[in-house]
Amino acid sequence: MIEDKKVSIILCFYNEEKYLAQAIDSVLAQTYHNFELIIINDGSTDGSDAIIKQYSDERIIYRINDENRRLAYSRNRGLELATGDYIGFFDGDDIMIPDKIARQVKYLDEHEDTIVVSGGYVYMDSEGYTDDKIVEPECLSDEQIRAYMLFGNCIAVGAALFRRKIIDNYKIRLDEKNKASEDYRFWVDVLPYGKFANINGVFYQYRINHGSKANLIVKSNVEVYDEEVKQILRDSWAARGFSIGEKDIEFIYYHLFEGRRTLNPRSVIQGMNTYRKIKGQSKQNKQKDKDLILKYYKRCWLRNYHIYWLLKRFTNIIGKRV
Repeated sequence: MIEDKKVSIILCFYNEEKYLAQAIDSVLAQTYHNFELIIINDGSTDGSDAIIKQYSDERIIYRINDENRRLAYSRNRGLELATGDYIGFFDGDDIMIPDKIARQVKYLDEHEDTIVVSGGYVYMDSEGYTDDKIVEPECLSDEQIRAYMLFGNCIAVGAALFRRKIIDNYKIRLDEKNKASEDYRFWVDVLPYGKFANINGVFYQYRINHGSKANLIVKSNVEVYDEEVKQILRDSWAARGFSIGEKDIEFIYYHLFEGRRTLNPRSVIQGMNTYRKIKGQSKQNKQKDKDLILKYYKRCWLRNYHIYWLLKRFTNIIGKRV
């Protein structure tokens, strides 16, 4: 494979001394060699700094934040340093599959109209044991991704690679006000400028259940996280030409994004009203992907109910009354 395209991997971390070496080693072991590894230490207080200083690979660029400034700030700092044609974000507790970069560079080279490519992953616990089940992306095409992004994030950040020219040309950066939903916000901001794609296959091992900082932030202030995501949803729907109210956003967030289950009749009625509104505006605005939008609405709603007769009843209601 011709390695004429340079790749920038931005690895940000905070107090990950237990896993950091594994993450760095997995990037350095890539079968694609034309890359730089930009490591941003977000003010760690553990032994992470000493671990990084053991590496002598000339492809490593290392910077330390003067204090803990959170993930969005750290990634933005990495973007300012990046010189690659393609860029990927990575976390200091995950493991990259050896041919991840090679496969995605090949895809972007062959699909010049695609600006972001992502894919699947597997879960990994605190001890490094991986789940047998691959988390494959449900939405593969650009059209599917655009429709689904109205209800949630279907781009796995650790599996993604994107073109630097997009963020340079349109001055896109991560929103540093967001504390735990910065990935979703970033992809929504990038979405208007080119095609997205998900491809099948595992691109990294995603570590969970070990007290990561992002999870701690969400748990410490759920209301802040809720409002962050609701604002992303408001902006996403407005950008697509929809005019939906706060009750609609509340329903979409709590029952479609978060997947909170309820048998409350008011909630069911609100869901039907929101669906009708979206369906009507889709026709009025001549949305090309209206069928997909409505499909994902129903799918996100109905998958939260495991009682078969209730699922069937809701399907019949939506089909007859909407």
